[in-house]
Amino acid sequence: MSTTRALRRSFALAATPYALRVMAATPAAVPELRAFARQTVTRWSRGDRAREDLALIVTELVTNACEHSGSPHVTVYLFCDERTVGVRVSDMGSWREPGQGTADEEDLHGRGLRLVEAYAEAVQIRRTSTGTQVTATVLADA
Repeated sequence: MSTTRALRRSFALAATPYALRVMAATPAAVPELRAFARQTVTRWSRGDRAREDLALIVTELVTNACEHSGSPHVTVYLFCDERTVGVRVSDMGSWREPGQGTADEEDLHGRGLRLVEAYAEAVQIRRTSTGTQVTATVLADA
């Protein structure tokens, strides 16, 4: 199941465009949400580099939510201002600290958040009893 809401203006910040999509946390969500991010950033005319950086970040964060959270769904909230483009990926699962898997799992996995941090201008991880939210921003192309 997929729900999409593309809204032009936020209630709190009237000039800030945003878009929201909720999907079942399955592997099929990853390419769909990556495409959603690319299409949205293209529509906002924020530049090729910002679009591709954000698409990579969405891919990594949605993959983490689908593979590791145990959440039934994943939410992608995209937003931008004059300087940045951002994403908040939320799930209702539980956080597993990196390094709790086997050595083989660490060789194959565990690089997602490091990639996000490498591409993002800023990253914030918020863990609560009701799930995890990761927010990342990239610079819009000049």
